[in-house]
Amino acid sequence: MEIQYGKMILYGILTALFYIALPLVVIYFVELYNIMTFNQSFITYLIVFGCIGIALSMARHAFPEDTSANRIVAFISAMYSGIYLFYIFGGFTPGVSYGTYYINTPTIQVLLGLQMIAWLFLISTGISALKYLIEAIELRKKREYTVKAKKSFRLSRVFKGLGTLMSLIIMGYFLSLVFSGMNLNFNLHDPEPEDISWDDGGTPLNATDDAFNMTLRFDVGNQGLYAIYDVYLDLYIFTLDTDNPIFLPENTLIGQSPGNYYGTYHAFTNTLNQSLTALINPLYAPGLATTDATLKLQISFTTLYANIDISVNLSISIPWTSPI
Repeated sequence: MEIQYGKMILYGILTALFYIALPLVVIYFVELYNIMTFNQSFITYLIVFGCIGIALSMARHAFPEDTSANRIVAFISAMYSGIYLFYIFGGFTPGVSYGTYYINTPTIQVLLGLQMIAWLFLISTGISALKYLIEAIELRKKREYTVKAKKSFRLSRVFKGLGTLMSLIIMGYFLSLVFSGMNLNFNLHDPEPEDISWDDGGTPLNATDDAFNMTLRFDVGNQGLYAIYDVYLDLYIFTLDTDNPIFLPENTLIGQSPGNYYGTYHAFTNTLNQSLTALINPLYAPGLATTDATLKLQISFTTLYANIDISVNLSISIPWTSPI
């Protein structure tokens, strides 16, 4: 059996571009533009996985396609590509609800758990790989295996068809995610006078017994294909700059509302005028009631969307006009 050195080199180069060069270029640009960050260990393992993939690709193309040796190595290579994609999408994090993807900008940080996508790729490549294993057995035993329904089909082609079907399902899933993501909308209302509640407890000169509440209202538009499940939301209110830093300190946590649960926002719905009430620290209530300022709303929420675990930290700056 003659070794095909030309094909080995050609496919080794092509595999290096796919397994190593392309991912590293993508990682470089997404980090350059502060879209997403990657751990150095993730990049190191990606290169190691890529080198193994290159070796398997070269070994596969060392033998002619009509030999069982080629088909066996093709089976191993196809399975390995599934494991590679499984790693890329965060599949190797057992016991952890989130994957490896972290989007970081000055105003928003998003942590995504993409294990659903990882498993889809692994299952799809596993089904497709069975085609090569069956072809290797057929070549070794010099006979064809068929599946009979109304007509006979080669078993290897059945698995090839199932693999293609899985690939189409994954493509449809990705397209549905893009469509649904483009049709999500979150609108935060500016605080109105009726959203402010201040009770001085009958002792205007003693702030420790004051009750100052600020209610924020927001709308959630979900015109996508997937419901938004189990929304947990935390709110922390900070001052950025104030007209009277002595009376209302700057860069200070003045209120919070942790542990709010909002259930489910169903697909193709608009949910209006949702409310979130934050309790203001009594020590800062008089200053907030009488001082104009710029406030920073630090919003954190977790949810499940399209079988993807999502954790978001969002910072919003709003002007504050004192009600008094």
